[in-house]
Amino acid sequence: MKASRLLHWLLWPFLLPAIGAVWLFVPRARPHFRERLGLAAGRPGQEPCLLLHVASLGEARAARTLIERLSARVPLVLTTMTATGREALASAHPGIPVSLAPLDLPGLWVPFLSSRRVRAILLFETEVWPAMILSARSLGIPAGIVNGRLSTRSHRRYRRLAFLVRPLFSFLAPVLVSEERDRERFQSLGVREEALAVTGNLKWDLALAEPDDPRRIESLRSWLNRQTPPSANSPLLLAGSSVHPGEARRIVEACLAARQQGIRIHPVLALRHLERLPELVASLPKMATPRLRTAGPSPDDPDTLPVYILDTYGELGWLLGEADMVVVGGTLDPVGGHSPVEAAYHGKPLLLGPHQDHIAALVDPLRSEGATLELPDPSALEPALIGLARSPERRRTMGEAARRVFDRLGGPIDRTMAGLKPVLALFPEPR
Repeated sequence: MKASRLLHWLLWPFLLPAIGAVWLFVPRARPHFRERLGLAAGRPGQEPCLLLHVASLGEARAARTLIERLSARVPLVLTTMTATGREALASAHPGIPVSLAPLDLPGLWVPFLSSRRVRAILLFETEVWPAMILSARSLGIPAGIVNGRLSTRSHRRYRRLAFLVRPLFSFLAPVLVSEERDRERFQSLGVREEALAVTGNLKWDLALAEPDDPRRIESLRSWLNRQTPPSANSPLLLAGSSVHPGEARRIVEACLAARQQGIRIHPVLALRHLERLPELVASLPKMATPRLRTAGPSPDDPDTLPVYILDTYGELGWLLGEADMVVVGGTLDPVGGHSPVEAAYHGKPLLLGPHQDHIAALVDPLRSEGATLELPDPSALEPALIGLARSPERRRTMGEAARRVFDRLGGPIDRTMAGLKPVLALFPEPR
């Protein structure tokens, strides 16, 4: 631990000017600066609590069932790295304290943890922050990982810094991982064998945590000009799930190409980062007309392609339920992929690009069952989409395969809670 601690403190002279520059030149960061420095007010009450740290919006949604289970058993505090993640957590879990995590710098985490009387820390997936871990160790606070995963890229990066990160990983317990290859990767970085357990991927429980809302679903259908049920002449809906602007443009271009062949496919896009919405709208071809969710329904123009853009949070799952096909975002651009679980829950055929490193464990069973159509490169989207649009039977069989995988792999929350018994034992039983 000494090398990691020394390096962290040596970085301070270089980091202070950077922090000042952010304050001066990034105005949108200023409202959150107090939280980022660990100066936000502590939580009310004096009982020791469990801190669960999730990175961002996607992880906040994936952790929903876990948060509900944990909060029923122990006092819970939530931290996240993004404003959208905080909003999602606060909305889904009212009554549980939520804040942006302090910057991972020496001196910020100790007062943060002390003011909240944190008794144990759980990190969701792979958010291993040196200052947080070093501070926890200095305070005698155990820290573990839940739903742990390590992509090939992340594992390679950590291996290059083994002399620094090995002491950090050796401190973590328990480390509950998604699958066997994650267990092997974490162990190679220094996690003790007895601390590791394979409990499955909590993202397979994600969709079950989203209750139906008939009024919101009907509002979505009205916005999409979707008949209930769709008629034989209705256009197909292609959902781009958590896509990035470059992927969104490719999807729109593929739908325009299909239109030239007499195939009506309307794209429905859920951007990964809504702040990039103006960039996407500005890039649309002349023959495409953006239809924002917040603008409400409007009649289709037969001379242009409607591009439905979900500029809200919290409706992606319901939107996927209305789609006929789904492009999994982050796989066409070199991002690594975003979760296909909600689309599988709704029984939708999945189109994926070649960049799947972050979601390999989720895609493998879907591929084996025949639920995916995989593209060797982004240029293959157009012919693949047109071929799938012309084959309703193939769409049906792929969608049924996706749902079978979801039904088979659900339930990791129970194994996860069992693996967390040593952590929960640190807290008194609820009265």
